[in-house]
Amino acid sequence: MSDTPIRMHPALKTLLICLLIGSAFGIYLYFTYDPRPERILISVLSSSCIGSLMMLVISYRNFFTMVTSIQSLKMIIMIALLILVALAGSEIMFFVQSFLWKAGKYQWFNGGNIYVLNILIVLVTGIPIYVSEEWKSLLNSRILNQQYRVLELEQQKTAFELELLRAKVNPHFLYNVHNTIAGLISKDPAKAEEMVLLLSKFFRFTLNKNSATFHSVHDELAIIQTYLDMQKIRFGNRMHYEINTDPETLSLQIPSFILQPVVENAVKHGIEKKVENGFVKVEIKPDGENMLITISDSGPEFSATPGAGMGLQMVRSKLGLLYPGNFTLELNNEPEKYVRIIIPKRNQNVAG
Repeated sequence: MSDTPIRMHPALKTLLICLLIGSAFGIYLYFTYDPRPERILISVLSSSCIGSLMMLVISYRNFFTMVTSIQSLKMIIMIALLILVALAGSEIMFFVQSFLWKAGKYQWFNGGNIYVLNILIVLVTGIPIYVSEEWKSLLNSRILNQQYRVLELEQQKTAFELELLRAKVNPHFLYNVHNTIAGLISKDPAKAEEMVLLLSKFFRFTLNKNSATFHSVHDELAIIQTYLDMQKIRFGNRMHYEINTDPETLSLQIPSFILQPVVENAVKHGIEKKVENGFVKVEIKPDGENMLITISDSGPEFSATPGAGMGLQMVRSKLGLLYPGNFTLELNNEPEKYVRIIIPKRNQNVAG
């Protein structure tokens, strides 16, 4: 059973108050001044009419008080409007009363002390309601501003963490490639020069795309192919690689530099430890509303309790920031060894 309190709409609450006040005054006048049943009806209708006008003014208070931002002036404007509401509501009911009772011709502002009584009732009832509504509006505004600020801080934190992850990826890759180049300089200068050119191409690309959280699958594959071309120079016939991509996925968006650490991990464990016939295969294809990315290699199986490698840790962290609770990263050994990433499809026109 829910413990949530039932909240009544201010207009309904005011109407019930008006009916109660009208009934009380009508019964009082019926027994002390005017013993006609119509008196109770007129009193109830009068209170309801004035109360409805009062709530209408309070509900649209911003329209009437937008000429100033000073709260004291707003209060003065509202008091004046509530007095006008009391006078207008009273006059409307005098007009109706002249038809119901057939008591003679209706005359403007001929109600005597009833105007003062209705003004007092409206002010006593309306001002607290107005102040309450103003405070609720101010509180809601502050809550919305606070929520917006928290969201903004969370987005800044996410962007900062993504930049930290990116800063970890690039140097880690750079150290490995530099070690490879250093090993080739004395053995095969031509291959070392070709690798330097490929490295230059890689970093030209990364510098141009460094600020993007997402880019196209086509661009991500350009990074992967450049990296694998460099490793092909290093390992020669010991390494073969294959990239298969469904054309439908090429224009989709993917987190930038998300595959390079996984491919680098596949080369490290699938090629370096094999004397011959090492391979790395990258496949990207659509899977309903998701994109299926599989990186397989010819290396030894993943252990039952895989270690927390830096590459996979960074990939998992980045996916967790960009797709909280909405991605899959799995390691598989049978029937083939692969790392599989499943993320939602993201079109090029999606902002963020």
